[in-house]
Amino acid sequence: MPNELVAEVVVDCRSQLGEGVTWDAATETLLWVDVDGRLMHRLQPDGRHHRIDLDRSVSVVIPHARGHLLAVAGLDVVEMDHDGRFGPLIATLPAEGDGVANDGRCDPQGRLWVGTVDRSGQNRAGLWRVCSSGRRECVLEGRALSNGLDWSPDGRRCYHADSLLRRIDELALEDGGDVVGARELVSFEAMPDGLSVDEDGCVWVALWDGGQVQRYTPDGRLDRTVSVPGGWITNCAFGGPQQRTLYISTARVDLDADTLRRQPHAGSLFAVDAGVAGRGYTAFGDRL
Repeated sequence: MPNELVAEVVVDCRSQLGEGVTWDAATETLLWVDVDGRLMHRLQPDGRHHRIDLDRSVSVVIPHARGHLLAVAGLDVVEMDHDGRFGPLIATLPAEGDGVANDGRCDPQGRLWVGTVDRSGQNRAGLWRVCSSGRRECVLEGRALSNGLDWSPDGRRCYHADSLLRRIDELALEDGGDVVGARELVSFEAMPDGLSVDEDGCVWVALWDGGQVQRYTPDGRLDRTVSVPGGWITNCAFGGPQQRTLYISTARVDLDADTLRRQPHAGSLFAVDAGVAGRGYTAFGDRL
């Protein structure tokens, strides 16, 4: 049996759709969003928690190499300041499918990879790569509900979850970060959502309707689980001192009254000592 851990509430924010949790190493703060609530959350090193109102629904917020932030709002990739004010538009993603983008993260070269959504069953969504110049290119076609993304410590593999296809794919990359091959790493009965990779190259994946975060070795073997009493389990990221804390965002949207009675903190931010550090995250800004 895999090792079992239990996550605890860190911020009792009870988001409708908590998502996009990430660590800003430059400011040592944790960032995440409530997509439906149009909020950005910031957790500072001293434990202070701030809510920032946003004018639009945002699914991704990422540190920018120039000190501000990058956000994905609808299909728009835009600059944003730390007070939630939107700045210049960098790129707009294609509108095929549902017309919205979902999860995203920067590759080791500082380019944003972000996926779109198509719930129609026609798999018209894709995984896109956006450079600071605004140039966009399709990395993968035939996606349904593109979700979690992260890279191996050596940058030679990218892990990508598709919630409706219910699998994580491992993408083989060349030196410049282009995809040269793909294989299925693991498939699920539950829906995989966001994910993060640790310093050992293992993949931690949030299971939307599975009540857990699960850790998989690079060969696809389940070796650790984290129980999360937070309703829907949406995403996870390493942060804190030495980045050994795994922070987990959750959601309460559409939960019935009985579930909310049993899990009153659904939608809040949870955390657990992972026993291993994360590989680290890259701010937006091309390094090629």
